[in-house]
Amino acid sequence: MRTLIAMTMAVALSAGGALAQEASAPAVPPSACPAFTPAPDAPDAASATADQMRAAVQGFEAWRVQTQATLDCRSAEVTSLNAQSEARTNEYRAAQADNAARAAAFQAQLDAFRARMGRR
Repeated sequence: MRTLIAMTMAVALSAGGALAQEASAPAVPPSACPAFTPAPDAPDAASATADQMRAAVQGFEAWRVQTQATLDCRSAEVTSLNAQSEARTNEYRAAQADNAARAAAFQAQLDAFRARMGRR
């Protein structure tokens, strides 16, 4: 009986790993943050006028501020998702430890029963 339980647990654990490996990666949900926009092209310094350079600098600065806001938003998303992942990992590990402890306690009861009945 002990061998049967050990084999059953081994099959269950290996099957779970195989299923996890075969499953495709889940789709990444869209970000709640604004999309990144391409940077404006820099003017040709050899032929640009002072007004064109000032306008280019203003355009670049507006793009930089917008992009930094998007980066900050994405950073907050990453922090939140990492916290969720850590919480789920901790839940998983706790459940796994509880499962192993309960299986060991169950096996101890089976062993005690068998000993009381004079069986091995």
